[in-house]
Amino acid sequence: MQPEHEEKHRRRALANRWLPEALAGVASRLPGFAELRNSCEGLPEALVMLAGAGLAIALLAWRWPPPVEAALPSRYLFTRGAVLLIAAFPILLAERAYAGSAGVGLREVQALRRILRLALLTFATEGLLALIEGYGFAVARFIEPILRLFLFLIAFELGVRSIAVFFQPSREPMQAAGFVSSTIATVLTPELASQAAWRRTLEEQIGIDLSRSWALHFLRSALLPVVLVLLLFAWALSGVTILAADQRGIYERLGRPVAVLQPGLHVGLPWPLGVVRPIDFGEVHALSLGAPDAEAPMPPTETVGAEEAAPASADRLWDQSHPTETSYLIASDASGRSAFQVVSVDVKLIWRVGLTDGAALASAYRVRDPQDFLHAFAGRLLARYFSTRTLLGALGEKREGVADELRHELQTALDQADTGIELVAVVVEAIHPPAKAADSYHEVQAARIRSEAMISEAKGRAISTVSAAQRNATGTLASAKAAAFERVTLAQSDALRFATDERSFAKAGSPYLFERYLAAITRDFASAPITLLDHRITGAGGETVIDLRNFRALAPPVPDEDIGDKEPNK
Repeated sequence: MQPEHEEKHRRRALANRWLPEALAGVASRLPGFAELRNSCEGLPEALVMLAGAGLAIALLAWRWPPPVEAALPSRYLFTRGAVLLIAAFPILLAERAYAGSAGVGLREVQALRRILRLALLTFATEGLLALIEGYGFAVARFIEPILRLFLFLIAFELGVRSIAVFFQPSREPMQAAGFVSSTIATVLTPELASQAAWRRTLEEQIGIDLSRSWALHFLRSALLPVVLVLLLFAWALSGVTILAADQRGIYERLGRPVAVLQPGLHVGLPWPLGVVRPIDFGEVHALSLGAPDAEAPMPPTETVGAEEAAPASADRLWDQSHPTETSYLIASDASGRSAFQVVSVDVKLIWRVGLTDGAALASAYRVRDPQDFLHAFAGRLLARYFSTRTLLGALGEKREGVADELRHELQTALDQADTGIELVAVVVEAIHPPAKAADSYHEVQAARIRSEAMISEAKGRAISTVSAAQRNATGTLASAKAAAFERVTLAQSDALRFATDERSFAKAGSPYLFERYLAAITRDFASAPITLLDHRITGAGGETVIDLRNFRALAPPVPDEDIGDKEPNK
């Protein structure tokens, strides 16, 4: 029993001693607090700098390029400029403080001064640009992209430096320094940059000693001759000109044009002894008279299906204003009085520089800006053209005819001025009253059409009534003339018959009268029913016989000797 008890006691003591020894071994392998602090030194600062650099890059890339918006009011620009300049003043005080006593003994003083100068440059530049724009000078679109690119590069460099901290070995406490330094920002502190500083930076951060580099010494000795040769070669290359297929060039030797160069490679005297002035060669331009500030490129061909909606360029509604339209005064024929009306016209000029050498010289030396010149020239011609026409005449005339006439007159005027500009076509998109007067014009036109229709209907009814009256009068007159002629003819016939009867009576006497008596009785009884009662006509038994036979169909009627076969005069 005693040995077993001692064995258990020994095992329990061994187990109690093994656990503290194991924990002590693990604890000895773990880094101490000082080592852990040294290894994590700079990581929080790196995370903050990385987040700040990423935020700066995101803000710089946000809404770039800026959208085309309406111009801000001057009051807002002045307020913005004043706020930015006031905010730049504390930054200036901080930079001057670090340049003085506050920066003594601080290893990061130069880097901090660069960052402060960067902030000062940003605030001051933006404030001055806002004030300049408030006075109407648009210079921000030239300076702001450069400033934005400069800030983007510095933010990118700081982000890369922050990421590099995680892969660099920890430094001694006496050598540790902040990493807010920026090599690109050294251009803001030229007085702090020197060759010694560059060498020290390269040696400390990268480990390169430039003072013992043979290649660097050779490059320094050969740099000046090489630079001079390159500059001379670059100056000689300024005399080489390459003209594209759509370009020509006017070669000026000592300021005097001597030749018109065609597309291709040309060699001449270097600048400024020889200069090539590029000129368009066959390139077609489109100029809208309603947009004088911008030359429109040739519009692309729009292909629209049969079931698709019409393109926006086909919008020619009168009740909507279009940016390419311009207004002109036009004569009015209101009640015979001298008056004027306004008409909106959308005209495009398709033009190019003439293909001859003379046209190229004329366009280069006689016209400073072909677009402005052509716009003013065409505007004056259109004003004169519409001043000689009325609104109804201009709207009723075909646009093709107007375009051909305008092109002929404008090309003639351009040729007389020797401008070298050739009009390819004149496109008249629309001619209509102003948009605000379109509804009134439609109502006036509708009323005029209705009045003209009513007048035409009234004239038609009048012509129909007059024609009917003339027809009735002609019929009545013709009937009267026919009746009069008939009466005269009957009277002449009666007179001739009476004369004939008179001569017959003078010759024959009573027998002629008896014959006429019998003829009259025969004529009068020719159409009357006759019943003969004669006691001398008896039957077989001696009774009286009534003869009911009709003899009218057996004997023709006896003509009247007085009037013959004619009807009696009614």
